[in-house]
Amino acid sequence: MAKVTIHELAKYAVDEIQSGASEKVVAQKIAAFLLDERRSHDAAQVMRAIDNELARRGTDHVIITSAHEVSEEVKKQLASLLDVEKPVFSDVIDSSVIGGVKAESGERQIDLTVRAKLQKFKSEVMRSE
Repeated sequence: MAKVTIHELAKYAVDEIQSGASEKVVAQKIAAFLLDERRSHDAAQVMRAIDNELARRGTDHVIITSAHEVSEEVKKQLASLLDVEKPVFSDVIDSSVIGGVKAESGERQIDLTVRAKLQKFKSEVMRSE
């Protein structure tokens, strides 16, 4: 039996996501496959390949990090701020986020968390002293 390539896994994942499957379910399937095949060391490469496949199809991967689930409207606004026209969202629920939201797509990032605002305020206070 031929080994499934990283590119084939990425194409499968993007096909599933674009057909409406839950990203969480697709991620679990990919992770289970990699573990079953004793290829967990390929996980980072698969993630990069998925991002590349999304980009090839004219879609960008946007990672939204917050303390709780973010509405679709807020996601669309964040994608607009990141200048992403066809976003595919991944939600990361992080209990260390006190409030606000952070969005990343490729090299672009918007950090609207309370922690980021407090750090900016602290830097400004330190500079003015």
